[in-house]
Amino acid sequence: MISSLRARGFRWLWMGQLLSQWGSAVFLVMGFWEIQLKAPFLLGVAGIAMALPQLLAVVGGVVVDRLDAGRVMFWTDVIRGTAVALALVWLLFRPGAHLWIIMGVLTVNSLGNALFGPAEAVAVPNLVLDQDLPSANGLYSLTSQLSQAIGSGIGGAAIAAVGISLVFGIDMASFWFSALAIFMMMISSKSLEVNKNLGEPHSGSFRVMVSEGWRALSRMHWVIVLLPLVLLTNFTFAGGLILLPYWMRHDLHSTALWYGVTEGAWSLGMLGGSMAARWLGRWPLRKTISVLGVTQGIIMALFALSHVPWESVLALFFGGICNGSTNALIMTLFQRLIPESVRGRAFGLLITMVTAATPLAMGVAGLSIAVIPTVWWYLAMAVTDVMFGVGLWRVAPSETRMEGQSVTANQS
Repeated sequence: MISSLRARGFRWLWMGQLLSQWGSAVFLVMGFWEIQLKAPFLLGVAGIAMALPQLLAVVGGVVVDRLDAGRVMFWTDVIRGTAVALALVWLLFRPGAHLWIIMGVLTVNSLGNALFGPAEAVAVPNLVLDQDLPSANGLYSLTSQLSQAIGSGIGGAAIAAVGISLVFGIDMASFWFSALAIFMMMISSKSLEVNKNLGEPHSGSFRVMVSEGWRALSRMHWVIVLLPLVLLTNFTFAGGLILLPYWMRHDLHSTALWYGVTEGAWSLGMLGGSMAARWLGRWPLRKTISVLGVTQGIIMALFALSHVPWESVLALFFGGICNGSTNALIMTLFQRLIPESVRGRAFGLLITMVTAATPLAMGVAGLSIAVIPTVWWYLAMAVTDVMFGVGLWRVAPSETRMEGQSVTANQS
């Protein structure tokens, strides 16, 4: 995993995201706890505000393939950092409107992710040697989950300890630090021979470019067949996770600190799963990912049946291990199967399709608080996990291992 850090450009990207994702995690936990504390029904509204911009990832993919992916990431973080700064000023003058200010920042951050996500998917394979790609994706996912694990715990404690204004400041500074790191990444990577998408724009109308991305995905027939099941799984997870602060406070009678620890346990588990991705990549992917899906379903059933905070923490930790491994393995597989020339558009389409059910799920989850027991969402998560694991086993190709050809990259 450490081998991927030999690439200078990837080192800068990794360091920037280490802090950026930590700041976002602190803000997210603080924001959702404040919302459920003041107006639980707004959890669904906040979730929709975060999820709807993700549907624009298809636009982000086209932008990335038209422009320089590094510059897209740089300006995205500059704008997000500036937006949080303006929100902080507004908060200081209008403290009574803090719930709407929080939801505004969550929306802007999510809109930035619609651009940043496809750009990352394009940039990472062009920053490291091909044989280091599984390690890079594992390390990148590990960094994300470590930042979120630490940030979640700090976010839960920060509400009482430092106040929400300082949390806004942390989020703002993390985006600006990330922008600086991406700037250094672009300088370090100018001589990369494989770095085509970081400096060679594509032409064509929006419709044509999206069609090319769709053709790249449609060649992988198993992805299209699995898509309805992926949407269903994403629906249950989006609804269940948005209700986690409500579940912790009203069903488990826990505090903000326990909520942060529980969120952190999921992220910490995903960190462990990311670390295991390279080792698991030696085994047949179809079998490995299918087993992980079924195992995660069993764990989520145990989470649904837990009645004390520490049981929930353990369940989400082990569930996160399964989820982290699966994410890293699937990301590497897609990066190798999708041609570089259409990678931004293809990933943008993929992100948009996968998240299509998220806004609806979050809205339904917010309304369901007064209608059905929250535990039903977690049982549904368990069932759809098992269905995904079985479905992937039946339709995915018999890809054996994630091994590829070497390419030349700028190392130091």
